[in-house]
Amino acid sequence: MNSCSLLIPCYNAEHYLPRLWETVKAQTIPFDEIICYDDGSQDNTVEVAKSLGVKVIVGDENMGVSHVRNQLARASNCDWIHFHDADDILHPKYLEKAKAKINENTDVVVCNVDWIDEQTRELIISWKYNNQDFQNNPPISAIANPIGVINVLCRRDIFLKVNGFDELVSCWEDADLYVRLAGAGAKFAILEEVLGFSLRHSNGLSNNQHRCWKCRLYFLEKYSKSFEYLVDEVIIDQLEIVARNFLKLRDKHLALETIKFSQRLGGNPPTTNNALLNAMKLVLPAILVLQIQQFIRKS
Repeated sequence: MNSCSLLIPCYNAEHYLPRLWETVKAQTIPFDEIICYDDGSQDNTVEVAKSLGVKVIVGDENMGVSHVRNQLARASNCDWIHFHDADDILHPKYLEKAKAKINENTDVVVCNVDWIDEQTRELIISWKYNNQDFQNNPPISAIANPIGVINVLCRRDIFLKVNGFDELVSCWEDADLYVRLAGAGAKFAILEEVLGFSLRHSNGLSNNQHRCWKCRLYFLEKYSKSFEYLVDEVIIDQLEIVARNFLKLRDKHLALETIKFSQRLGGNPPTTNNALLNAMKLVLPAILVLQIQQFIRKS
């Protein structure tokens, strides 16, 4: 039957819901069910959601977005679920095109997504995914190419099978879900087209970059244990990105810990084609060479 739910976690979302709702109403194929979960908002989120004709679940306190999404999935009555944050928007043909990718060999449908500055409307990042990569090795591809929630249509039963989102963390929990789904044997279909839009602003959870990169490190350590040597190469690549960001945040201690973890897996950071930097790696600590590399790139 392939019925589809739109599931919207809400916290102080009265300002954003009407904007999202315009893109929901514009869908060329309607969702079969729309549910909002209010996570202890201090504004008029519940009233606004109800005025839009949406089913609303009212939580008692602020439990966090992972808890809310898990509750929404359990409340859904549909075969497929799509989570969308209240402050983001959808392409009018999102559901039409995502449903067209559904077949007996598909559990997760992923489209490309753009991150856009809410104020300037400038493109920040364009997240693009390759269908062939996810056919060849879904776990490695999901680690190397993090997937968010607003560009995914997922079978509800396989989401529940892996127990949904990790409620112990508040960042990178979305990307982690799809790594675990890949590890559980979920079959991915990639729709190589931008159909989701994340409007970035200073009020989002990901604004705390230090917390987010600590979460990323936590998950990479977890994948190293759960997938063992099978994902070492991609984890080493990702650890270098994490170390660079800790240095940008002036956290030399965590940058060093990240580099040491990479080295234990066989990494030799930083990655470079610069002959001088490669020579430096023979005599200088990796963290110092990484700092020099970042200085050169800024110059």
